[in-house]
Amino acid sequence: MPQGGVDLTTASATSGRRVGAAGLAYTSFDAAYYVAQQRIVRAAVDQAQAAWQQLGNGDLFAVWTGEVRPQVVATIDQAQAETAALAPLYVAAVLATAGSISAPVAALVTVAFAGVAANGLPLGLVVDFAFRRYQQALAAGMPPSEARAIGLARLLTYVSTETADAGRLAHAAAALAEPEIAGYERIVALPACGRCILLAGRLYLYSTGFLRHPRCDCQIKPVTWKQWRDDRPRNHPRALFDAMTPAQQNKAFGVGDAEAIRAGADISRVVNARRNAVYVAGSHEYTREATTVRGIGHQLGELGKQPGRRYQSARTPRPTAAQLVNTARDRDELITQLRRFGYLKG
Repeated sequence: MPQGGVDLTTASATSGRRVGAAGLAYTSFDAAYYVAQQRIVRAAVDQAQAAWQQLGNGDLFAVWTGEVRPQVVATIDQAQAETAALAPLYVAAVLATAGSISAPVAALVTVAFAGVAANGLPLGLVVDFAFRRYQQALAAGMPPSEARAIGLARLLTYVSTETADAGRLAHAAAALAEPEIAGYERIVALPACGRCILLAGRLYLYSTGFLRHPRCDCQIKPVTWKQWRDDRPRNHPRALFDAMTPAQQNKAFGVGDAEAIRAGADISRVVNARRNAVYVAGSHEYTREATTVRGIGHQLGELGKQPGRRYQSARTPRPTAAQLVNTARDRDELITQLRRFGYLKG
């Protein structure tokens, strides 16, 4: 029985493998899988947190190496194996909804996805970083309770992230073994950050790495070409944005950027404007994103060659969407400015 109390079973059927009522169903297996995986993650986090509490007394290093570290490593290892074991069932359910029968060319070895981090390091070395963070906080004079909390936060990030990564890698491998699967689509669970929302609904080949941040709970959904085309209207950034409350939108994108999107600005342009290119001048925010001739440079105005840049870029600074929201006098001016600086199309 998985840590989270989820029992996924399969049975043969002429229409494909049927997933048990306690697990993934044809009409809601995406949500059911997400719940199943999150239960495993939650149970692993609880167990790791309980183990961490043993560090309160005695020789910290001895307690860590002799008791806490082995327990945490075993917890992550088990959680990784359990979430990886969900992958073949999930892929079979995906194919069943397309009217196909699961016929993998090879069987998934779920235990192969346990015991190591996504970057290839042994789990023991990864969780040691959390203990070292705890020691550093103590050495800096931080109160023991606060130092423990800092180390614990780092540890739980590793536990949840490595468990989820194992599930995603197993999904990719299980889907790769199915000839009818075209690739994988990113499924975003709300509320989510702006970068994850921007990637929703994209089809990726299995040679493409999964972009994620620590504690990211986005999923990959293996899909046939037909499923991806048919489901896209429900899984794309604008639909997810509209499904969020204004407060959630503001938290995910920032108040100014969220207001720009509500006014009609293109989500990808708003989010990408902050991609390693934002600077402040005269108390205003500007971005270098998409200002060359390969972007919207011609639309912005006079072009020139900037030192260190390969392509000509606009001499007119490009404000961020949030900056335009802050300086526009009314909605009409905001829409005009968003269009002027490439955040609105047409």
